[in-house]
Amino acid sequence: MKRWFLLTAVIMMLWLVACGAPSNPIDPAATADPETAEQAITTETEVEGEAGAVEVEGNETESATTNEPAAVVNTTGAQSNLTPLASPAADIPTAAQVRTGDWIKGAEDPILTVVEYADFQCPACSAVSPMLKQLVETYPDEVQVIYRHFPLVNIHDKAHLAAQAAEAAGAQGQFWPFHDAIFANFNEFSALDPSEATEFFVRLAQDTGLDGEQLRADLENGTYEPYVESVYQEAVGLGLPGTPSLIVNGELIQGGTPPYEAWVEYLTLLRETASLEEMQYDAPPEMTIDESKQYFATVTLESGDSFVIELYPQSAPLTVNSFVFLAAEGWFDGVTFHRVLPGFVAQTGDPTGTGMGGPGYAIPNEVDPALTHADTGIVAMANSGPDTNGSQWYITLGDASFLDGGYTIFGRVIEGMETVQSITPRDPSTNPNAPAGDKIVSIVVEER
Repeated sequence: MKRWFLLTAVIMMLWLVACGAPSNPIDPAATADPETAEQAITTETEVEGEAGAVEVEGNETESATTNEPAAVVNTTGAQSNLTPLASPAADIPTAAQVRTGDWIKGAEDPILTVVEYADFQCPACSAVSPMLKQLVETYPDEVQVIYRHFPLVNIHDKAHLAAQAAEAAGAQGQFWPFHDAIFANFNEFSALDPSEATEFFVRLAQDTGLDGEQLRADLENGTYEPYVESVYQEAVGLGLPGTPSLIVNGELIQGGTPPYEAWVEYLTLLRETASLEEMQYDAPPEMTIDESKQYFATVTLESGDSFVIELYPQSAPLTVNSFVFLAAEGWFDGVTFHRVLPGFVAQTGDPTGTGMGGPGYAIPNEVDPALTHADTGIVAMANSGPDTNGSQWYITLGDASFLDGGYTIFGRVIEGMETVQSITPRDPSTNPNAPAGDKIVSIVVEER
């Protein structure tokens, strides 16, 4: 579940970045406005958001029929898909699964899987195809692409036949070369009269090294028409919005396709996610602190400067206990201050540096009404909602009293506030090229 939340949040961020929106969908730049400033100290570890929309070329849609998919039998993707689907997917999670008959390229054990429902006569698909090909070729051990037919027959007069031709090429062991050849000749193909399509595919097959006459026979006999129709009906039944429709790691992305750079960034975040999962815990730590004692945390930065936080075990025992545990485990070592907004807060505690990472468990809010964010140097937990505190925390850099009541205050900087105030400002939500964040070398907690 943790991974699903994180991947959803990552997808949201990258899709929004691609269309020019801030990189953190719930993190607008902090201003003097309390409402927007408060949002800037939330975490995204468990945000069940909807995927945002981006545009390379808008998805193509049609007024599709809603006939029931035919009952069918799966066949191997390495041979001919002669019969319709036996069990068409009824929902997106099912459709996201690899199945017999799929045309697959890329990694056997991917961290990024893209299921593409596409149309050979769709301009947006012709733009996406080379990008996905580049992605697989550049990251062959991490990316897997699966192609499925969604010919928009109401608006594309040759799309269904093109899908059949691709299946016929696949039966000869050349699905992907033929797939690429159709898109490489997209302008010529899309301008053809339907009566000319078969000869075009035969010629393309011959140019690709296939038996053109066998492909002609398959088209004239409608050999692969039932299978293509069943996949089309599956896409209709799923309510896919148009072409290309992409299911990315189990999530349907609507509104368009991100540029190549966004996919590369997404891969980077997926790698970081995988590394984070190895560090995470199944449950909060057992209570080990003594609420009657004092605790002081010395935070040393990569610059050599340091500051000291007095922790508040009586006001926030669970939070302090978790902080002490994570510090002892080295969780914060090497972690940056990923969001620093002068006059507001400096936020840290996420090993991925994205604002999306956490320890794998959550601590409930512990709000002491006697404590306030009104002063500088107040240390409190960032969260994505009540009782979702993880490992991310922040230090106030000014009066943030409007945050009172919503966040757990668990300490205060008592030494080195000048060091805190000099932490490098950065807000990647408004500046994707923000300078690197200042890094924590260690946090050592002393009990007195």
